[in-house]
Amino acid sequence: MDAPLYFILSLSIVIAVLIGIIRFKRIDSSYYPFIYDITIVFIIEIAVYYLMQAGHPNILVASVNVFSLIDFCLFTWLFHNWRLFNHNRTTFISILSGFFVAWFLTTIFIGRFTTPNLYFRILYSFALIFFSVSAFNKLVVHDRSAIFRNPKFWICLGIIIFYTFFIIICVAKISLFRHQVSGAFRKGLQEINVYSNLLVNLLYAVAVLWIPRKKNFTTLF
Repeated sequence: MDAPLYFILSLSIVIAVLIGIIRFKRIDSSYYPFIYDITIVFIIEIAVYYLMQAGHPNILVASVNVFSLIDFCLFTWLFHNWRLFNHNRTTFISILSGFFVAWFLTTIFIGRFTTPNLYFRILYSFALIFFSVSAFNKLVVHDRSAIFRNPKFWICLGIIIFYTFFIIICVAKISLFRHQVSGAFRKGLQEINVYSNLLVNLLYAVAVLWIPRKKNFTTLF
């Protein structure tokens, strides 16, 4: 698959972004981190394509490395808003702090800022999948009715699909395993990732459509 087609398909995230922008002032504020994240993803997709075309690989890799930390923080903030951590602010901050240290060690201290932080990407992908499965289980237990109208269902499903393939791709890129994986397999894996990314972007668009409105609180008088 050539780069222009991959770029066009990656821009499918704009559907969710536009719906999010239109509905932003009316939706439940607990979902704001999700809207922020998909908006940044859209910007990163455009930036990565043009940096690649302009021949600036170091800036491209550095940008994606920074985004990996932002991506984790925003999704973790979203799960915190969903009370996955029992609304415990200490737990939330501890998780962010721990993963920031992991990002710093794998991206700057151990590796290089202009080298893909594959180990951190694998680590935070596992964490987001774990958070999604946990949130999904709580959703099934506490809200069995109209699950397909619940944005949490679509967001968790999208996270599980995307980051599962993301882990496989990152593992295939690690030098320790690269010589055991054929070029044809990596190419096929990349194409599968493109279409799974398209599917996830559409799932996110459905999720944004189902985000509930803000609750209007009125006084007794």
